[in-house]
Amino acid sequence: MAKFTATATALLMLPAVLAAGQTPGLFSSYVSLSIELIGFPQWAGTKDNRNEFSNNLIDNLVKAQESPLVVRVGGNSADRAIFDASLTTPTAGSCKNADPGAWQCIGPSFFDSYGALPAGTRYSHGFNLATWNSSGFNTLRETVPLACRALRGQLAYFEVGNEPDLYIGSRRPQDYSVAQYVSEWSNATARFEAYLREACPDLVVAASDSNSNSNSNSNNNNIKYMFPSVSSPRSKLRVPDIISAANAAAGGHDDDASIRRVTQVSVHNYMGGATQPGVTLQATLMNHTAVAASIGRHVAYAASIGGLTPADYVIGEHNSLYGGGAAGLSDVFGAALWGMEFSLCAASTGVIKRLHFHQSVGSPYAAWSPVAPLQTKPPYYGKLAAGTFLAGADGIQVKTLALGGDADDGSDISSSSGSDKDVDSAYGAYINGELRRLAVLNLREHDDGSASATQGSRRRGSKKHTIRVAPRSNWVVKRLTAPGARDRGNITFNGFAYEAASNGKPVRVAGRTTDERVRADGRGGVSVTVADSEAVVMIRT
Repeated sequence: MAKFTATATALLMLPAVLAAGQTPGLFSSYVSLSIELIGFPQWAGTKDNRNEFSNNLIDNLVKAQESPLVVRVGGNSADRAIFDASLTTPTAGSCKNADPGAWQCIGPSFFDSYGALPAGTRYSHGFNLATWNSSGFNTLRETVPLACRALRGQLAYFEVGNEPDLYIGSRRPQDYSVAQYVSEWSNATARFEAYLREACPDLVVAASDSNSNSNSNSNNNNIKYMFPSVSSPRSKLRVPDIISAANAAAGGHDDDASIRRVTQVSVHNYMGGATQPGVTLQATLMNHTAVAASIGRHVAYAASIGGLTPADYVIGEHNSLYGGGAAGLSDVFGAALWGMEFSLCAASTGVIKRLHFHQSVGSPYAAWSPVAPLQTKPPYYGKLAAGTFLAGADGIQVKTLALGGDADDGSDISSSSGSDKDVDSAYGAYINGELRRLAVLNLREHDDGSASATQGSRRRGSKKHTIRVAPRSNWVVKRLTAPGARDRGNITFNGFAYEAASNGKPVRVAGRTTDERVRADGRGGVSVTVADSEAVVMIRT
């Protein structure tokens, strides 16, 4: 049991009613997933043999967010996957009917996994762009009919290519340019749309246009692309240049150009690399300043794109550290707090419309292990807490509380104890202009010793926050907690665990609080204490 120090106190002051003109604009299921294509059958199972563990864990996220997830199936393996019609398994490590260098292969049964996740799940399927040879061209031709038939009724978007900026020097020459990429993408999407029109015409032309007398091929208004899926806002192929080049190539009157069907500009994000020097739990992940800086680059990038396309901006793939994450950083409770902090900070911008947390079998940053030994990992709990705060995301607006000021400087927090902008963060969620939810995170790293035999029990600090809300309003407090930031187990959200022993279903944990009740005083002050390495979600009842 951790020992607690004297509690520091901070005053958080929020407007009880949102100012006029501040309107919702996020996508539903804000906390969604991206799954590495080659491992997707392991995560999902098939329609006839579902992965129940994954289904239960996803269903918890669906219930928390009040809407089905959007699951992007893609990543690096989407640009490596070669289709082999002779495969009797969904995937394989070599392809008999492909180039000798092909080492990630998919067969016809791969597509049986679409529809295996909870009802209502929508999917984005990634097609291979990087393999620019006969095997790659054949893969596109052969997989479009399989994908479109499998995705009928549950399609969100299509994606062609993944992180094309990282083709440079590996899949393409060092002088690979924006113009070359746009030419290849336009060529591939034109072929894709022709195959789609032949195999699944209902996914091409909207029902309202099906009786039209027009012979134009411009009625492709059911096709939606996620594009260009570059690795970061600092990518060598700049998105403003890509969109400008694609617009120029399409011309002012070519409504049939694929660029006109891009509805989501997707840019990826990682806080750093798994083996990158200087990466630490406290400075890189459990750090509001670092998170805000990372998200700020996306906000600035989106602003540079806004005048070029009406498409919305999403982070189509992201997680803690690229390279699958790092053991001891990406797979501990501190990463759960990071996931919650990143989600809420991104939502507060109003610019980033949805996040897709990337998942790969066996990776430290994965939210769970879908194959034996089944395991719910710490990052899952951060997604659950974030999803609870962001429920009904398309009908809320999130505001970041300003930290560290005094009562007269217009900040949201006045603190005699000195709030630290690196490790203290708080957010408010408004519904119909009224403050209905709060989240407070204490990102100070606390290690209780259970994660390391060399550490003894350490005294755990905490901070008491008094938040200005509607006088005498009632609130429910849901805690995201664990013994310490480096723990991999004994984690709960609102007193419940979602572990493999229960097949991912919620189990009440003795000694942990559930739905704590607090009430604001007559002046509108409601108080909550948050321990170091802990977070709370507060919901007005």
